[in-house]
Amino acid sequence: MDLYWYMMAMVVPAATVVVFTRLTRNKYVAVLLTFILFGASIYRGFYPSDWVIYIDSASIFVGYIIVEIFQLDQFDKDEEE
Repeated sequence: MDLYWYMMAMVVPAATVVVFTRLTRNKYVAVLLTFILFGASIYRGFYPSDWVIYIDSASIFVGYIIVEIFQLDQFDKDEEE
């Protein structure tokens, strides 16, 4: 069961940053929303170990790098029409 938590900690925060970036069109707001979401779950005690929290933090950074590389926060006016 521990492997499940570590795998989810590697994938879910990065995917959350990417999804929030596409929704808000702002990478800084997306990272802030992700930190708030995961901070609230840490506060509520849903994490089994400290390592999961560390991996979550690194995954949020990886999500930010993915947004930077693929420029997901930028869009053209042609896309909206």
